Amino acid sequence: MLGVTRLPNLAPLAMALALMATTTAQAQLSGREVHIGIGGPLTTASATFGVEMRHAVDLAVEEKNAGGGILGAKVLAIAVDDAASNDKGAIAAKQFCDDPLNLGVVGHVNSGVTIAAAHVYGNCGLTAITPMSSNPGVTELGLGNIFRLTNRDDRKGPGLARWLYDKMGKRRTVVLDDGTTYGKGLADGFAAGFEQKGGSVLLRQSVHAGDTDFRSLLGTLPREFDVLFFAGIKEGAYIVKDMRTLGLNQLFACGDGCWSVDGFIKPSEGAALKGEGVRILSAAPAIGAVPGSREFATRYTDKYGPINNYAASSYDSARLLLAAIERAATDKGQLPSRADVIAAMRQRSFQGIAYARPIEWDAKGDNTAAVIFVNVVDGDRFKEIDQITGGP
Repeated sequence: MLGVTRLPNLAPLAMALALMATTTAQAQLSGREVHIGIGGPLTTASATFGVEMRHAVDLAVEEKNAGGGILGAKVLAIAVDDAASNDKGAIAAKQFCDDPLNLGVVGHVNSGVTIAAAHVYGNCGLTAITPMSSNPGVTELGLGNIFRLTNRDDRKGPGLARWLYDKMGKRRTVVLDDGTTYGKGLADGFAAGFEQKGGSVLLRQSVHAGDTDFRSLLGTLPREFDVLFFAGIKEGAYIVKDMRTLGLNQLFACGDGCWSVDGFIKPSEGAALKGEGVRILSAAPAIGAVPGSREFATRYTDKYGPINNYAASSYDSARLLLAAIERAATDKGQLPSRADVIAAMRQRSFQGIAYARPIEWDAKGDNTAAVIFVNVVDGDRFKEIDQITGGP
């Protein structure tokens, strides 16, 4: 009988080698720096969104560095104000591209700015993830390095239109937008979805971003409308305010540009609670609905004050980017290339705190876990009343 040769147990050896590889990588990256960019409006009317995004990203980076950074390398977040301008957004993107230590960007906020910046990022192969830009064009460029955490306007607009038609019996609408890429795209989707259901769009008009007096326009609206939909940001509070001043008690509806305590509820000065009230989209569930979100909110508010809207989405976006950089660095045993980071972004799903399902990317870079909710205003806060599911 032939003797049996016993093979050695290789598990301890494999574990030792893995530990050695990790330790070596940490030693190689110790004392190094990794940069990520934060591109958004830190001034102008959109600063409510941009500043909150910056704070959430800074918190994610601070926590990452407290845990040892990326295999020993310190992460530095560099914020550039794009002032909600397409041209300044492209300049900010060029600044990030020209930094050889920069391996990714969280931003931008305004869809038009994000699209302008995306072309620059495409030229230098830099990963960019936007927590909130929702115009379809953001991920329709075919660049492969642009990712979007939130839902698309061609889902948001038609989704809310169907909801208002089916759930509230609305049949005649006035549709206003703020003239921006975001506003026009969302309004187009809403109008198309409303008409597809059988509703009537009585008026479709753009207003000027930054205006605060809409009494003249509202005084000329067809009286038979039963819902006014606005696609924009800051102007929504003043539109609903002027509606109630003029005795227009019809329902006011708005996309997620109005999903802001400071940008909508406070400046509306109680008007959101009058007449038929309001229905406001939100691009993520309320804090506390997803495990980990309440704890995040405590850390955020202790440091920066109350959460306004997109803090959780911005925090997840930063953590996604940092995880991709770390995966690529681990695989390489050194600082990865920008191409390595793009590849790592697509490799695995990521369970965040903004959405209940793990974040995964489709072929265009859109998040398959993104959802939308309908909110009312309840005192000084938003209250979710329904979730909108389904495609465009």
